[in-house]
Amino acid sequence: MRKTRNYIGQWYKDLSFRKKFLSISLGVCILPVFLMQMFFLEVSIRSMDRQIDELTRNNLKQISKEFSLKLESYTDIVYQIYLDKDLIQSLTHYHRADKREQASLYFVINERLKQYAESKREIRSLSLICKTGESITYDSQTGSALDSIWRDYTDLRQTVPYKLTTGKNEVVLIPTQRFVSNEKEERIFFIGKELYNTDNLEEGAVASFLMGIYEDELEKICNGEESGEGNSTNFITDAEGTIISFPDSAYIGQSLSKEEGNLGFIRKIEMFDGWDLGSISYRDPTTGWVFHNVYDGNYIMRDVRDIQNIYAGLLVLDVLVVVLFLNSINHYFTTYLSKIMDAIRQMEKGNMDVRLEVDRKDEFGRIGENFNQMATKVKNLIQEVKDISEKKNQAEIKALESQINPHFLYNTLDAINWMAVKRDEYEISKMISGLGIILRYSTNQSNQMAAIAEMEEWLKSYISLYQLRYGDSFDFEICVENEARELRMYKLLIQPILENAILHGIKDMEGGLLRVDISIAEQPGKIHIVIEDNGVGMEEEKVRYYNQRDMEWSGEKGIGLVNVFERIQLYYGKEAAWHISSVKGVGTIVELLIPAAAKYPEA
Repeated sequence: MRKTRNYIGQWYKDLSFRKKFLSISLGVCILPVFLMQMFFLEVSIRSMDRQIDELTRNNLKQISKEFSLKLESYTDIVYQIYLDKDLIQSLTHYHRADKREQASLYFVINERLKQYAESKREIRSLSLICKTGESITYDSQTGSALDSIWRDYTDLRQTVPYKLTTGKNEVVLIPTQRFVSNEKEERIFFIGKELYNTDNLEEGAVASFLMGIYEDELEKICNGEESGEGNSTNFITDAEGTIISFPDSAYIGQSLSKEEGNLGFIRKIEMFDGWDLGSISYRDPTTGWVFHNVYDGNYIMRDVRDIQNIYAGLLVLDVLVVVLFLNSINHYFTTYLSKIMDAIRQMEKGNMDVRLEVDRKDEFGRIGENFNQMATKVKNLIQEVKDISEKKNQAEIKALESQINPHFLYNTLDAINWMAVKRDEYEISKMISGLGIILRYSTNQSNQMAAIAEMEEWLKSYISLYQLRYGDSFDFEICVENEARELRMYKLLIQPILENAILHGIKDMEGGLLRVDISIAEQPGKIHIVIEDNGVGMEEEKVRYYNQRDMEWSGEKGIGLVNVFERIQLYYGKEAAWHISSVKGVGTIVELLIPAAAKYPEA
């Protein structure tokens, strides 16, 4: 993946300015427009979806309210019968009367039921079912007390509506039931209620009352007169998911499983093939029945697709306009850029007199002016380089001639040393020999590394000169761990620290001691150097000053501690560290922790 990304990045870098400009411009101009249009389209679709859902749900609520109003009108009839004392009294006497009187009462009760049934054209039947199994039914379709929807039942106590009504002291809404008469199917839903004699409640229910209503009335409430037409349909299920009303009566009584839901059921029956199915449901809080709407999303969203096509056309037109506009701008820019590139190629071929004609004051005009200035400077620099090259050749000759000077100095010191020996001036001879060692070590590649063992010998010679100078007023000790002797460090790195300790710490005191310890640090790959003296010490403020790692030392000059710390930062960076501890009148300790460099490989 990284290799591919690097390849694509290099490929893009190699493109011409014209192609880069076009690609960037297209991305900057067209992509935002495209994304914005897609965003607005998505917002429009979602807004329309929400509006459709809201309108559909409101429609279902309206259907539910309409059904509730119908149900209230049916319930009013139920309660009229419940409060009809004449009917209840006749029904009570019916149980106790002889057959002749029962026949008379049967006719009276049936006529009373007929009056109630004729108040609503959609009422199919009214039935009174006694606990003894006797029943009185008026069927509005047959107009007969004997020929009714219950013709296939000998004991109405075995019917589902009776079982759902019995034992409930409330109006019961009973789902749609199927009845077949003369090979014709009828669908009836019921409203049930137990009837009581209010004058003698302890006798219990006198009978169960069932009002049968055509299911077509539910279908008209759900879908109007044109049921099953159009691009959406409504149906009703009870709280358990059993279908109560459906455009195709064949599916009434079937149940919707929780797993498949209403859409799963619709897909399974393949009743609305070709629809992009969508669904909204609303549960009536009073009855518990659920009103469902199933719609064709393709039909509903046809306007959105028209908007999509308009957006696509506008996008294509927008792209064409932008491409033409960008191409003209690109031509305007690249024409002058091509002139600049041609001038650069001429300079590459050695024509230093090439110049651009500047006739504009925009960025490209300033580039042309800068190019002309640069070409003049390059021409002058080439001449200067030629002049410097000649001077360099002369300087190298002089440098070769001056190399004799250090050798002359070393030979002169050697001659003075022999003269001191001849005259038995051994102290002078010792100092001259030490000075010669110091000069050779110092002047021979002073910024290079040297073995610590070599540095140890040089320090002994260097400090011995100070001891002679100050009459051996202080002692010097140096201890180097064997494992550290072959390691290397930069020459003259710690010499200023020792000189600082002598000059400012121990030179004027009796019993002075200067000690250097060099060892392998506990931290892997590091050298630990400790320089300690028992001199006059340093002020706390100065100790804090020198211990600041990132301090800019106020432009201090010289070869003291500042020089050492600046060189440490220059050589090692953050891999090195130092710390000064000092007590006034007791002494000073300087600790260095620097990376260890391995010894040179043997030739």
